Amino acid sequence: MIIYDNYIQDQNLLNKIQNDTTFWKDGYHWYDGWWNSRPTTTRHELIEHIWGTHCLLNQNFAIQGFEHWVGVYKADDNQVVENFGERWHLKHHFDKDEDLWNATGEVKSPIIGTVFYPDPEIDNIEGGELQIWDTYDVNPYGSYEIIKPKFNRLIIFDAGKLHAVHEVTKGTRKAIAINLWVEAPTGAGNMLY
Repeated sequence: MIIYDNYIQDQNLLNKIQNDTTFWKDGYHWYDGWWNSRPTTTRHELIEHIWGTHCLLNQNFAIQGFEHWVGVYKADDNQVVENFGERWHLKHHFDKDEDLWNATGEVKSPIIGTVFYPDPEIDNIEGGELQIWDTYDVNPYGSYEIIKPKFNRLIIFDAGKLHAVHEVTKGTRKAIAINLWVEAPTGAGNMLY
């Protein structure tokens, strides 16, 4: 796992994200990359910024594109679940090709996962920590790391490992998740945005 604080130095991009009401559009979406199609949304611009023009990883892998979605969790929003004796806004899971999993039981995960916190109000929330276990098993025992949400923080991790989001007890937690896929997940063509 890698964490970068104050990641985006381009204030224009941060302002654009904060002023774009479509940025927080619900649902899972697919972007086949700037090398295939010019960015048409602020999310695409963010993806290119992180993984194209300002990529801090020295990785050579051929990816097919980016699955992206947002998570907005509010205190007292009735999305909280209890699991393993704790309260979570996003229960324990590992990112995978959900359609393939539902059809065959086969687990195919992205090569890299990304979480970014573009909303400055996140510094005023309580709870909402990202917890990542060092396991690919659905059993959340063993070592883990807990990462506090923070404005302009970028987290890069293995999204195939078990992870969850603690309950938000004050304020609103807004984050965007971006997964990099070597082979596009089933149904990616239906998620274009």
